[in-house]
Amino acid sequence: MNDSAYTLSLDIDDFRQSRVQNHPEPTNDALLDGEIRVRIDKIAMTANSISYGFAGKSGLIRYLDIYPASDGFANLPCWGYGDIVQSNHPDITAGDRIYGFLPIASHVTMVPGDISNGGFTDTRACRAVVPPFYNEYAFTKTEPGYAAEFEEAIMLFRPLFGTSFLMQSYCEDHDFYGAKRIVVTSASAKTAMGFGYLMRKHFSGKIQTIGLTSPKNKAFVEGLDCYDNVLTYDEASLIPVGPDTLIFDVAGNADVVAALHTRLGDTIPYSGAVGKTHWNAGAFGASRDLPGAQPVFWSAPDQIAVLRERIGSGAMMRQMGSAMMDFMMAASGWIRLSESHGPEAMAAKIRDMLDGNVGAEEGIILRP
Repeated sequence: MNDSAYTLSLDIDDFRQSRVQNHPEPTNDALLDGEIRVRIDKIAMTANSISYGFAGKSGLIRYLDIYPASDGFANLPCWGYGDIVQSNHPDITAGDRIYGFLPIASHVTMVPGDISNGGFTDTRACRAVVPPFYNEYAFTKTEPGYAAEFEEAIMLFRPLFGTSFLMQSYCEDHDFYGAKRIVVTSASAKTAMGFGYLMRKHFSGKIQTIGLTSPKNKAFVEGLDCYDNVLTYDEASLIPVGPDTLIFDVAGNADVVAALHTRLGDTIPYSGAVGKTHWNAGAFGASRDLPGAQPVFWSAPDQIAVLRERIGSGAMMRQMGSAMMDFMMAASGWIRLSESHGPEAMAAKIRDMLDGNVGAEEGIILRP
């Protein structure tokens, strides 16, 4: 074990800037009763991770408050794996491996509660500001379908495909608002890929899906076969006005959304903001007085609550897991993995993402 631990914190005003804060590595005696210490092994950095940051800055969901940082900085949560290296909790064993929401850091301290055979919840007071789903950790030793060789794919796709699955569920619950067509922005983003994949699999011939992407990513997105049509943002004006059309904005680009609303107008019965892969395109969730249904923030946690109430957490996770394994088999041919080791390399990779220097096919793994 290292003599010291660290956290890579991002500048709250410019995520391209970061600093490393070192911490002394505590002994078991330094842990309070009920606490555990987790050594973070690897986390996935995706467009969704950055969206958590922008959503946290906007106050929509307080993602940036669950790992408190010093003034002017933020600790960005990502999905990944860690190992419990110290435990001062009677029901938690050092050596267990867990999956869940983790900071970009070498270690993190948690206070487990609601402990079951499958996992636990981090009950620290700072975690109460986000929906419970984000505070739950799974033990890999009891997780159905877990295999070490699938960890990278699970990290990259599980939370994102979970959002895709919930988007499909939301559409079905609302009978697609009567629409026969869906436009998805940032079609190369993994959340959009998963949603397009599900729509093509289950609703081909019934609901048309159109993916919007940048010119540099168009060929890649066309090769996914996840959408009925793929257009660049500049080609959005070519979308025929006619059938009612839903919009799911994964890009978070207010100008793109405005162009779609101006083009399609009153044929838009629903327009939901899902993410923000276009980092510099205005504030997250920004909206204007536009033709058609006014853009609103689409909430995955709200749909989780709906499904948990209707079918229970176990059934929801089984359905999601089954659909995800099918998707991951297809996605394994699309993604090229890359790893960044240590704080300097991780900070450089985050800058590359924000500067648009990461290809749509790259799956980024950070190794603190």
